[in-house]
Amino acid sequence: MRSTHALRLIACFTLATLPAGCQDDSGPEMAGALTLEDIYAPVKVGTPPDNSFNGLVQLPDGELRHYGFEGRQDKPSTYFYIFSRNNGLTWQKHEPQLSDEASADENMPPGCRSPYSGDFIRLVAGREGTFVLRSKEGIDGHYTREKISAVHVGMLRQPMFLKTRQRILVTGGESLKQGADEIMQACVFYSDDDGYNWQMARVPVGPRHESVWPHQKTRWQNYAIEPTIAELAGGCLWMLLRTSMDNLYESFSEDGGATWSAPSPSRFYSTLTMPTFFRMNDNRLLLFWCNTTPLPELDRSRDTTIRAEQKNGLWEDVFTNRDAIHAAISEDDGKSWTGFRELYLDPLRNEKDFATRGGTAVSLDRSVHQSQAVELPGGKLLVALGQHPLVRALVIFDPAWLYETERADSFAGGLKDWSTFKYVEGIRGHCAYNRDPGPPLEDHPDLPGRKALHIRHLIDSALVGDRDGAVWNFPAGIKGTYTARIKLEPGGRGGRICLIDRWFNPTDTLARRYAMYSLTFEGEGQIGGEPALQPGKWQELSFRWEDSRSTACRLYIDGQPFSRPLELARPSENGICYVHFQSTAEEEDRAGFLIEAVRAQISH
Repeated sequence: MRSTHALRLIACFTLATLPAGCQDDSGPEMAGALTLEDIYAPVKVGTPPDNSFNGLVQLPDGELRHYGFEGRQDKPSTYFYIFSRNNGLTWQKHEPQLSDEASADENMPPGCRSPYSGDFIRLVAGREGTFVLRSKEGIDGHYTREKISAVHVGMLRQPMFLKTRQRILVTGGESLKQGADEIMQACVFYSDDDGYNWQMARVPVGPRHESVWPHQKTRWQNYAIEPTIAELAGGCLWMLLRTSMDNLYESFSEDGGATWSAPSPSRFYSTLTMPTFFRMNDNRLLLFWCNTTPLPELDRSRDTTIRAEQKNGLWEDVFTNRDAIHAAISEDDGKSWTGFRELYLDPLRNEKDFATRGGTAVSLDRSVHQSQAVELPGGKLLVALGQHPLVRALVIFDPAWLYETERADSFAGGLKDWSTFKYVEGIRGHCAYNRDPGPPLEDHPDLPGRKALHIRHLIDSALVGDRDGAVWNFPAGIKGTYTARIKLEPGGRGGRICLIDRWFNPTDTLARRYAMYSLTFEGEGQIGGEPALQPGKWQELSFRWEDSRSTACRLYIDGQPFSRPLELARPSENGICYVHFQSTAEEEDRAGFLIEAVRAQISH
């Protein structure tokens, strides 16, 4: 395995040299920039031309395409695709001439090739229902169009071809009215004759989100939608679904998708974001999802800047957990998982004009949720992710990266691997706040050429939360050691370090209630009333836990054990993968504390 330092050099180099646009991401400077073998940690190689959940296609000859209506702000309705013939390293645009008598869907479907017949097949939704498109002449050939249901099913994903039986599945969602609620119910089309005839199964709906503490109002009511399916050994189908709750929900089918169990909470945290299963050729199973939790819902009943339905839970007033997308891998059909690593962070997450940058002509949501994946030669993976063209990305990585057991950072690369932002009050764009960058990186007071992160509390009534915070991800470990080198500034008013199994907003003061272990220190260095830290001195804090499911954590300060352990507040079967720093000062604190470096070492 390559050294962590070497991987960082590769990632930094390629991110700096690869262009981000999808207009024409090819060029001589890219062609020689790297090879597929060079890529280990995630590298952005292009930008999808549309929201990333069903437009990516891999052809039998290895050509890659991503279709879409979006991607050019001057002509947002233009339908085109980008393609790569060198395993995704460079991309070019192709804009075919569409016939006048047929729709773009009929001319340009990103169809999947059936392993049963070789035909290219795709399901699309129209005003009159749902249709199957089929080409016997290759992906660029003529497509027939047959209606399969009078029900309009949206968010249709690519066909899934089962291995334990000859059946095709396509997931989507149907919009229903249930009293005052508008419900998108998950459903599955299935065909046993290579897509000529289809039946539809509906998945039972999940629970409503309730307005109970810490929420003042309900979240947007998603009752288990945007399903993804994994076929397990023996033929059982495992479905994960987006919900309004803190978890993805799961449902199972023992009859090939004809009927589904009532959804229940899964082990995976996620709220109002899409999950994606992906099965590799060697049978390993991956999950791509946002392992994130939003801020508690606020009462916006008197907010005149949002629509009435946003106030009543029929739409979202603001998204606060779509800035990080994660990846995990399983070698035992989903019984255990490794990784829980940030595959990609929203590049706009710290921008002051986050809510409005780039406009809304081509996409509304500046988010990294939604994803799709294909496998490249040598077992590398290409993932299309995100929504707005300024945010979404085509990323290549080696799944071996998910097995790493160490990660360290001393801010040599700035804050590219950190979440530190704050939200500016007032919804300015589509379900979005503008941002404040958060705590600053400052010159290290003792080491020339180095930087340190300064955590403070500067009172600012313009912000949704004004306490500084910082969030950093590392490979998940049931057992591990996390170390931070910090200095309490004289006159500071205290802070908190939480070890946790998911991403929380840097300013979320409730993160500690969901943490496995948390350490609160006073401004003068006391921990639980006991003298422990010394203001004005750099000190190393090490947290060692043996089992995040059942045991306490030992704290060491400069190598010496603290007098008592940190009790396990909330068990985690996934393992700890995040540290969450935050000021605890109730009043303004301009002194605060500094972070010099962090390091994590875990055991799977």
